[in-house]
Amino acid sequence: MNRMRIVDPDSGGAEAARAGELLFTRIRERILCGDYAPGSALPQDTVAAEFGVGRTPVREALVRLRAEGLIEMDAQRGFRVRPLLASEVDEVFRLRMALEPVAVGDGAKLAKAKDHIEAREALRALSAALAASALNDIGNLNSAFHLALVLPHRQPMTAEILTRLHTQSQRCVRMHLLPAGRVRRATSEHNALYEAWATGDSREASLLTAQHIEETRGELAQLLA
Repeated sequence: MNRMRIVDPDSGGAEAARAGELLFTRIRERILCGDYAPGSALPQDTVAAEFGVGRTPVREALVRLRAEGLIEMDAQRGFRVRPLLASEVDEVFRLRMALEPVAVGDGAKLAKAKDHIEAREALRALSAALAASALNDIGNLNSAFHLALVLPHRQPMTAEILTRLHTQSQRCVRMHLLPAGRVRRATSEHNALYEAWATGDSREASLLTAQHIEETRGELAQLLA
């Protein structure tokens, strides 16, 4: 793994704050794309050396990632990437199934022209990444598209819960898309979902969201079995 130096957040000031945020983002990306594998240890000294920073900002970043549910910690083993357990993945998708279809249906009824533009741009970015097989980018872009349909500014509590669930879902996106034909199908499903949502067809948007989540849940269950 290539060493990537970041300005040390311990140095203080606005630049240090930006560096701390960048460190958090870089570690998070490596977890979500699988560079830091599920269950692997994250020794603070090793991570600090990798990014060319001190232990304190690394610990702060890891504590934030623990709050997102991406990292575990205990007194004996220290920090490690949360294992990808089939039972927890199933729980995440069942929770999404309980919340997201209704929220997307409500979003279809509430959306204004500005919301349509934002969701269309999120879909465009996701479709481009899928077409380019940019799998490291797809997790964030996939979440951004699905959450745009919820209208976080109109349904803030629902969006907050779904954001956490999508963070967990992102760990499975690359795995789910690897089999042949999955990228093409995902693109088709996203386009159909957007069209129903943008035309205000809340019932169809809700139904398509439920089907999309359930298909993914079933396929991941097979992959993780």
